[in-house]
Amino acid sequence: MYSGQILLGRENELFRAGFCLIKATLPGLLERSNMLHPSESMYFNTLKYDRRKTSYLLGRIAAKNAVLQQINQEVAPNSFSVTYGVFQFPVVKHLPSNNIQVSISHCDQIGFAVGFPEEHPMGIDIEKIDADKIEAMKSMICAEEFDKINTLPVSILIGSTLIWTIKEALSKVLRTGLMIDFKILEIGELKKEEESYTSTFKHFSQYKAVSYHVGDYIYSLVLPKNTSCDLVQFHNILRTL
Repeated sequence: MYSGQILLGRENELFRAGFCLIKATLPGLLERSNMLHPSESMYFNTLKYDRRKTSYLLGRIAAKNAVLQQINQEVAPNSFSVTYGVFQFPVVKHLPSNNIQVSISHCDQIGFAVGFPEEHPMGIDIEKIDADKIEAMKSMICAEEFDKINTLPVSILIGSTLIWTIKEALSKVLRTGLMIDFKILEIGELKKEEESYTSTFKHFSQYKAVSYHVGDYIYSLVLPKNTSCDLVQFHNILRTL
């Protein structure tokens, strides 16, 4: 498990986000299940299938550590909970400060979470590059976005996965999840930087995305467009998973 902080620079203010990345199978995750709040443990005990247990623990353990990194205080992880809002977005409860938010994603044996102050919204997503999902992803991509993929040194599969993760991360910022029409989340600009991809949005010009392709996975993080941040530590951790 790896965790750290991301400093978020604005014109007149500095915010802090916490992140956590964890790669583990169910036996290892069960050893950390004491991090669950009593209400989370009660829910976890109703789960019947190992796959669902794994995804729940990946998400909750990553979320707890990301929040602890963000608040930078000695707080017992089982003293607060991460529950769901009415549209299934995560909500942090039982913390002394009530304006801490968290975004969660998980795929296979990897859990990823970012904790951030309510004043500075963020969203994340992780997806595996999987040829079996290509048709579903392509159905959510418009012609102009395919044109943008074709300008990049990537395959249609990688490019489609990249755009999918960017859009899903933005949907988490908006707290709609996949219930929103993906056309509304259309990419405005997409370009390759040295070790990342950066993008903007046609209809949400106040946001930007930073994405990384590491191994078989794409990781995307959406944040306010005018925020400056150093993601070198985060990227270095990705490469160790």
